Amino acid sequence: MSGTLTHDRLLRKDELPAGLAGHLAEFTRIAGARDFPCVFAPQALRQDQLLFGAGDVRQDGWDAAVTLMDLAAQAIWEDPDQVVVVWLDGIDSRGLDDDHRAFRQILCTLLEADGAWPDDAPRDPADPGWNFWYRGIDFFVNVSTRHHRLRRSRNLGTPFTLVVQSRASFDRLPGSAAAARRRIRLRLAHYDAIAPSPHLGTHGEAPELPQYFLGDSNGCPYRALTAQDLPGRPATAWRQG
Repeated sequence: MSGTLTHDRLLRKDELPAGLAGHLAEFTRIAGARDFPCVFAPQALRQDQLLFGAGDVRQDGWDAAVTLMDLAAQAIWEDPDQVVVVWLDGIDSRGLDDDHRAFRQILCTLLEADGAWPDDAPRDPADPGWNFWYRGIDFFVNVSTRHHRLRRSRNLGTPFTLVVQSRASFDRLPGSAAAARRRIRLRLAHYDAIAPSPHLGTHGEAPELPQYFLGDSNGCPYRALTAQDLPGRPATAWRQG
């Protein structure tokens, strides 16, 4: 990040500083390509619908993730369909196992910052109705890293990348959400050098957590959290400002 510290606000692509030009160029080249499996990504880029945030774990520690996810939560409170791209530099990783450990650390740090959970929301990540709740938002987190080789759809460039949005926003996709999922998964089969993960599924029918971080094999899924990691505190209202 060329010495840039963790951002204190989210930015549109044209607002990003010069030090992040490389990250944006990589992301745009990959996610904006016509063959990228997520058919909504190129349109979101063209229409400048995405917000971006960047942080440096080496300089700011794991609190960088807290700062950026707080900003993402505020953005989603303001626009429930907002998609936020979070870039985290400075993570010491030599492969996907290290990346997964980093992701677990991020989630645990977020739980320490705000462990509030809706009373009626499942706390066991193995429950098909489970969501990762943070600042009152039912987050879906898509993790992409430079170490994904076979699962190309989870490699969005050099930085450790989280693409986050409200899980409920998938239910508001144009047309049929089920049809969109089928189309994306068909495109995955052509784009990736590995068959689509058997852990992909529909909310309420398949656990969400294994879908956040998909590895380069279709064996046992990565599980970043267990029920024991989840707090028991009730949810509290949160707004920034």
